[in-house]
Amino acid sequence: MKREEMTPRERMDAFSKGEEIDRILCIPDMGVTMVPFIGVTARDYYHSARLMADLEIALFRRLGHDSVGISTSLRGVAEAMGSKVCYPDYNISYLLEPIIKAPKEIESLKVANPLKDGKLPILIEALRLTRDALIKEVDVGAAMSGPFSVAASLVGTENLLKWMIKYPKSIHTLMEIVVESNNKYIEAVANLGLSIGFADPVSSNSLISPKQFREFSLPYLQKNVDKIKEKTGNAPSIHICGKSRGIWEDVTRTGISNFSIDNIEDLEEAKKVMGDRVIITGNVPPVDVIYKGTKEEIFKSVKECIAKGHDSKKGYILSTGCQIPMNTPIEKVEMFIDAAKTYGTYPIDLF
Repeated sequence: MKREEMTPRERMDAFSKGEEIDRILCIPDMGVTMVPFIGVTARDYYHSARLMADLEIALFRRLGHDSVGISTSLRGVAEAMGSKVCYPDYNISYLLEPIIKAPKEIESLKVANPLKDGKLPILIEALRLTRDALIKEVDVGAAMSGPFSVAASLVGTENLLKWMIKYPKSIHTLMEIVVESNNKYIEAVANLGLSIGFADPVSSNSLISPKQFREFSLPYLQKNVDKIKEKTGNAPSIHICGKSRGIWEDVTRTGISNFSIDNIEDLEEAKKVMGDRVIITGNVPPVDVIYKGTKEEIFKSVKECIAKGHDSKKGYILSTGCQIPMNTPIEKVEMFIDAAKTYGTYPIDLF
């Protein structure tokens, strides 16, 4: 393994300017699922800005990856708007009770205040603590749910899918309110001087058709993308779980900077379809390879991803295809990082 020539901060800054870097950027998708590393429960993590920051700091000190960040989770904004969320000790949060039970209730929804409602104030403080501790050494960003995924946690995913067909006007009203809540959080994060990205799993082609995405998700995602550009001066990234091939063109046209794809999709195809317009990120399988795999399997998968993505025109970032599962040994993530250094150092020669 070759010696690192740049710090993560130097590498990211150069990459963002289109300048030469010493190796491919490597950013595993972690967060709350890595809480065993610092010996706390997921429940405690979700309720403590200090623990959220401590986890990011500890992971960076151990791994030296190229960006750190804290997410609202898929339910954070919806909880701030009134939905009830359960926080297990050793698993990610999940929706307990959506605030909206019938379409007629949608118009009574209140826009979230990120400085007062739910756990958004905790997230803002966690981002501030992480920024103050690490920003000189590494890129620090915020992640949030795309508006369609927030909507799913306000009415329940099953209701959302049914009501799009039975009560489309009500869903459009819902989406406008969600956009405003997301925009309020975007403004609060922008005041910290941080970049922002989306996770939008409910917009996946695994759940809705491209036509439904264009009607009920895309226009509202566009409004949030525009707000991020207005407030931060930078375009956001997006990760969509599951199948997304049918909406690549649509999402790219919103003006995002970076499209992170699930390992169910092919990096080579993503590079050909949209690599001339956006950074491509992905997509080592988090469960079958990182969690379950051997060192040899991790190195093999990383090598394959780098071979496919490294020459993408707008750039490539090595990552996992989705979030690394709870109780994945930190040594497995280190293997992922080591493989990136082994195969991703420039000039890349994989043969």
